[in-house]
Amino acid sequence: MSKRSLMPILVPAVVGIVAVVAIIFGGRWALITWIDTHEDADGAVRMATRMGLVLFDGDEVVYGEVTSSFPDSSAYLVVQTRSPERLTALLARSGFPPPTEIDTAHDRFRPTDRHGPEPSPTLVRSERRKSGDYLTAIWDPVLRPRTVHLSAIET
Repeated sequence: MSKRSLMPILVPAVVGIVAVVAIIFGGRWALITWIDTHEDADGAVRMATRMGLVLFDGDEVVYGEVTSSFPDSSAYLVVQTRSPERLTALLARSGFPPPTEIDTAHDRFRPTDRHGPEPSPTLVRSERRKSGDYLTAIWDPVLRPRTVHLSAIET
């Protein structure tokens, strides 16, 4: 019996392993490159403003975050106003419809350790859609009537 060479099997196996490793690390690099989340209050305000959010002097952005991704980008803001009436005015001038109650048992929202609203049975939400862009406001008119948590998504 003659010995068969392992080369016809070994070379494609090594090439296959190298290709799989390249795909895994290349895919990870692409995801990190295409999806970038960072704190940026000014960038978050700019994005939300392009979508119709109207802030006035005295409306303080206490946290802002931008997520750049393909094909959709988003922003998250926490805004504090001087008074509950001022919060109502911010929502009205930004074109938000009347709020609806949130089912805290079933609705999911950003965790408090990531600047989300504190769970409460009095949380409300209002959503505004325009040309594929979405603005969502969540606030608690009873416990925190001056603070609104805003999500802005560009599609």
